[in-house]
Amino acid sequence: MRRTLSIGAKWTLRYVVVIGITTSAFSAYVYHRAEQRINKDSRLLMELQLAQLIEHMDATPGAVGEWREFADRQASSGDPELRIGIDYFDPAGQRLVSVGAAAMMEVPLPKRVLMGKADPGVREVEVGWGYPYLVLSGRGDQGIAQLMVYSRPFARSAAAIRDAFWTAAPVMLLVTALLGYLLSRGSLRPIATITRSARRISSQRLDEAIPTTGSGDELDELAGTLNDMLARIREGMERMRHFSGDAAHQLRTPLNAMQGELDVTLAKERTPAEYRVVLSDVLHQVVTLSDTVNAMLRLAQSEGGLDAAHTVRVEIDSLLEDVGDFFAVLAEERGIELVVAAESKGAVRGDPTWLHQLFANLVHNALQYTPEGGRVTIEARPASDEVRVRVRDTGPGMSEADRAIAFSRFERGSAAAKGAGLGLGLALAREIARAHGGSIEIERPARRGAVFAVRLPLAPREAR
Repeated sequence: MRRTLSIGAKWTLRYVVVIGITTSAFSAYVYHRAEQRINKDSRLLMELQLAQLIEHMDATPGAVGEWREFADRQASSGDPELRIGIDYFDPAGQRLVSVGAAAMMEVPLPKRVLMGKADPGVREVEVGWGYPYLVLSGRGDQGIAQLMVYSRPFARSAAAIRDAFWTAAPVMLLVTALLGYLLSRGSLRPIATITRSARRISSQRLDEAIPTTGSGDELDELAGTLNDMLARIREGMERMRHFSGDAAHQLRTPLNAMQGELDVTLAKERTPAEYRVVLSDVLHQVVTLSDTVNAMLRLAQSEGGLDAAHTVRVEIDSLLEDVGDFFAVLAEERGIELVVAAESKGAVRGDPTWLHQLFANLVHNALQYTPEGGRVTIEARPASDEVRVRVRDTGPGMSEADRAIAFSRFERGSAAAKGAGLGLGLALAREIARAHGGSIEIERPARRGAVFAVRLPLAPREAR
């Protein structure tokens, strides 16, 4: 099995590589600048010393002996490692004096100087000693002076700087690797804590949270995000448990009723008419079971969120008009006035079938609790970035206890004893609103009745 490097090791390796590249570039730059400075200083010293030689030569015209004594003093006063050599020439280029290293070798004058032109600068002359000589010539009124300096001390100074960098680089990289490893371990310690906590969490221990350090950094943000995710999973698991328990309870009653009725019927012979009555009752229970299962499936689908394949632009006003037309006959049969005042002129992005189910459940609930001669109103008004729909009725209203359980599954208000229903309509309506990014609230009406307010976000290009 291939073993991969840990994140800490990768961070340390990258840190060392970056530091190594940066340090190498910096060292090369410093060495280059130091070498340039050493060369510049050496040439400046040679120019100053040459100027003294020419000045003394012009101050003592024809005194070749004094020139030699001055040259000897100058050569002997310098660093022995420089191996200074000094030559004096007459204006025609004839050698008059050779002192120091110049006495052991003859370095000719440049043609430019012999022709009366200025020396272009310090030149390097190989003499077979391992390092070249630096040579500079200059013309005065009484003749020509030439200064020679061995370049080895200057080259060794630059090499010493280079060797210092080469010696320090491995130590620095080793220290960098150690510090990088310690820093990476310290930085990754919260991740190890998150990993251990995540391994302890299971479906039976969803109440445990991942600890945070309180630093507010990215790892703390990650821990907070994971805790939020766990909270959503915990909430979903809790809702699933409640839903499963409620569904089992809701299905057990009609199944027990059917089983008991069938057991009693089969206990003895019955007439065809009695069998027909029993089968009619069983059919009614089956229809109730089918309605319950279908409602539960719709509720589960709404909790799963919108299906992008069925998401289109839906005009709210025309949708509410369709809902009003759908319930117009039922309202007329019950003697209830159904009014649709849709003036939002807005559209939402969603599933038209679900949105129709949302408002149909609210209107059906309002019609169920409104007595004969009452009124149910569907209002739609625009807002800055949402559309607001209110479904009002003139029924008996809702108590505080009814408000608390209005959106609970398989729960029905105290005023619904005489009506039919499964107790899933409002719960399904709320989940559909949530799936569309909206919400449902129960407002307190100024007069008798109930008001359900739905808020849905406008489609992107509708938002103002």
